[in-house]
Amino acid sequence: MLSDHSVGPKNGGKPEYLVIFFHGYGSNGELMAQHVGNLLGPLLPEAKIRCPDGPIDIHVPEDKNGPVLKSWFELRDLIEGDKPPDKAEIGKRATAAAKEMNDYINAVTAAEGIPDNRVIIAGFSQGGTMAFYTALLRDAPVAGIYSLSGGALDQLQNPVSKPPVGLVAGGNEEQDYSGKPHALAVHKALDAAGFRADCVVIEGQGHDISWKSMELLSVFTRAVAKNPDAEQDNAPRRPQHGKKGPQP
Repeated sequence: MLSDHSVGPKNGGKPEYLVIFFHGYGSNGELMAQHVGNLLGPLLPEAKIRCPDGPIDIHVPEDKNGPVLKSWFELRDLIEGDKPPDKAEIGKRATAAAKEMNDYINAVTAAEGIPDNRVIIAGFSQGGTMAFYTALLRDAPVAGIYSLSGGALDQLQNPVSKPPVGLVAGGNEEQDYSGKPHALAVHKALDAAGFRADCVVIEGQGHDISWKSMELLSVFTRAVAKNPDAEQDNAPRRPQHGKKGPQP
């Protein structure tokens, strides 16, 4: 099983939600737990946050006290040089990696005692890609998927489940691979395929995990995940944080 780092509910109570957050390429679960925990924790104090480490080491420092930087699937050969990454190949690698990620999620949800309808699979950059592929290739649908600046999402073939999807990108991310144009195109495709999908572009933001992006994640979580203390219908609701498409 993957190693991970967790942040307990800031309200000190029993978790109502579980947010599993996948780090970006060249980061790790510990760094995500610190950063996402500091931003998201106060915004969603009823949630437990777990941040796993990717299975691939891409940098092991000589200093044993330094952080080991991780990746979800091999990417170094695809980002070298001046050409854009091969989206089709990224899709194949993310698909192949999804089984190990779902094995981890199954173990975590069992250990936490939190049902799938209160679980959000989220991530940033390569982690946003991994969250998207993992959740859509999962037999048991989770409450929702939140992909922040994820790449090659249009390469997923034959999704297994169709939970609500939140797509977020920075307004300054103009690359087709994982930026604003890509997020808008994927959102359109998801809508056409019958998904409950929402897309928000944060104007002025680059490739970053910002406070605003975590605020949107907290809104998304409450909108789509079942709160055990509130009577709700069985249909997931679309997040109410604005109109489709670019947002201020």
